[in-house]
Amino acid sequence: MKKAFLWLLAFLLTGTLIVFSVSFVARQMLVPAMADDGAPVGDDVIREEQELVRERITELSELYGFSAEPVIALVDGETLRDLNEQAALWWKSVLRDGMPGTELKWNIRKLEQLLEEEALSGEDAEEAEYFASTVAEEIRKSVIRMALPMRQPVIRIGMQVVEKRVDLPNIITFFLGVPWTMLAVSFLLAGIIAFTDGRIRRSFRYIGSALGAAALVLAALAALYLCAGILPMIREASASLTFQYQKVVTGALVLTGVIAVVMAAGCAAGLKLSRESGKTA
Repeated sequence: MKKAFLWLLAFLLTGTLIVFSVSFVARQMLVPAMADDGAPVGDDVIREEQELVRERITELSELYGFSAEPVIALVDGETLRDLNEQAALWWKSVLRDGMPGTELKWNIRKLEQLLEEEALSGEDAEEAEYFASTVAEEIRKSVIRMALPMRQPVIRIGMQVVEKRVDLPNIITFFLGVPWTMLAVSFLLAGIIAFTDGRIRRSFRYIGSALGAAALVLAALAALYLCAGILPMIREASASLTFQYQKVVTGALVLTGVIAVVMAAGCAAGLKLSRESGKTA
């Protein structure tokens, strides 16, 4: 009866360790995005977006008939960084306030002037102005979608509906405290196991088994994600979102792997101590 109770506690400990690990990884993904300035923008993301900008503007130049290189030079890394910082604040507002932030802004007056000057060589002033404003707006929309690949007005309407039914900021705040709650419960269960068994070193058999089981489940969850085909679906939807998503998920997978390795090491140490305890008994 005592052993059955101890294995039940070990099973509960496995569950709390898994919940702790998953919620801790999710917390580490959310906390940077909830900072006052939003999540920092990596230089690698800016470089990838610059390549996308080059490809998109080249496509538009072939469609509308303007010189691509001067326009590409105008949409530089500083412009993209500013837009990405605005996007970070947009996400921060979603997570902290439950509503999207203000729409991303980019002053395209210089872009319009550049396109208008080029168009004046072959068109009258009124047609050149119309051409410049039309093309500049297309470029503006494309570049903003790279920094924030979301339909901002649609998201705003959806969040307004959600806000009426769910207190999203409070839910996120509660979720951020879940890892520490689960960690405390895990220590409590480990203490109960040691107290119930009566011999601390022998109780490591159950604690180590729980750590090992949790490590296996984390490895299985990571493998399940990798086999789910989520990244190809995102890549089809948006190339810029793919870069941002990969950066976040790569960090999450690395952290999950570190936690799983630590738990596996704890499992090995616990089982070793329990065996040594059995030999000396």
